[in-house]
Amino acid sequence: MRASSLALALVVAAVPAAAQTEEEIAGARSAATQGVKAYDAGDYALAVDLFQRAESLVHAPPHLLYMARANEKLGRLVTARELYNKIIRESLPPSAPQAFRDAQAAAEEEIRGVEPRLARLTVTVEAPPGVAATVTMDGKEVPAALLGVPRPVDPGEHTVEAKAEGYLVARQSAALSEGGTGSLALKLEVDPNAPAAASADPAPAAESHQVAMPAAMPADTGPRDESSGLRTPAYISFGVGAVGLGAGLLFTLQSARKRSDADDLFDKCASHGVDGQCKEEDPLSSEVASLDDEAGSAQTLAIVGYAVGGLGVAAGVTLLLLDMQRSESAREPRIVPWVGYQSAGVAGTF
Repeated sequence: MRASSLALALVVAAVPAAAQTEEEIAGARSAATQGVKAYDAGDYALAVDLFQRAESLVHAPPHLLYMARANEKLGRLVTARELYNKIIRESLPPSAPQAFRDAQAAAEEEIRGVEPRLARLTVTVEAPPGVAATVTMDGKEVPAALLGVPRPVDPGEHTVEAKAEGYLVARQSAALSEGGTGSLALKLEVDPNAPAAASADPAPAAESHQVAMPAAMPADTGPRDESSGLRTPAYISFGVGAVGLGAGLLFTLQSARKRSDADDLFDKCASHGVDGQCKEEDPLSSEVASLDDEAGSAQTLAIVGYAVGGLGVAAGVTLLLLDMQRSESAREPRIVPWVGYQSAGVAGTF
């Protein structure tokens, strides 16, 4: 197996712009770089965690390849094989980066070394007719469809349990070597101490009765003889909104410029490393991280600016509408019918 043999190319053009934000792309790039470092240092559990985080942000076959390699190093051969197969089965578009195609080629080569190392375990359960047993292996449930079928498992010791209500727990273990086979047969025995099943009809729910209350006479909502005075606050809100939106646009452009500079430096750093990797010890790597941080800060300020601007505009529109409604209600008569207990009538302003 080749270690650190592929470029971790997170090319912006390789993913839809609407699917990932610039912050997610920068975060995935950072997590993948740290994942390569952990893998090269032999910390395979940390490498799996970091590449899982990178993959959750931006999909890239090289992420899955390193996850497969790290899981194989940890002895998780079943997981490694499924990750290799996922890479192989993926249909890449013609515009996919070369690093994605290299990952597929590497997966097709490396999976051949995993297949013969997988162990096979057959589990059978003997239970009375009509009893559905819950079967688990190493704490994880085994689907009923896999009972009696040799299933691929990681080499090592495995414990299988079968449970059912009213029966004793059946438990057996087996230790399998790489490429080895084994079988476990479990039998459910009646638990003599199991309590008898009790059944009782639940008490009928109490009937609920609702009494319709008569509608109350509506209060007089006629206009007051006072000036609304809402136009001046409305114009002030529009001014605040314009300033906020302008600041948001300014910081958005600044964030995009910083992110573009970070992408260019990352490509330059990757061209210096082995197989296109941007090593952390390269001085350009710290510059890329600094630019990503500055771009993130600018983006946060842009969001704040847009939020303030949006609230200002919304407040201005609301105040103008309220002013118009009060002006109209002061001029137009209104009549509102009402119905009460043994009474009815109308109310309004004229």
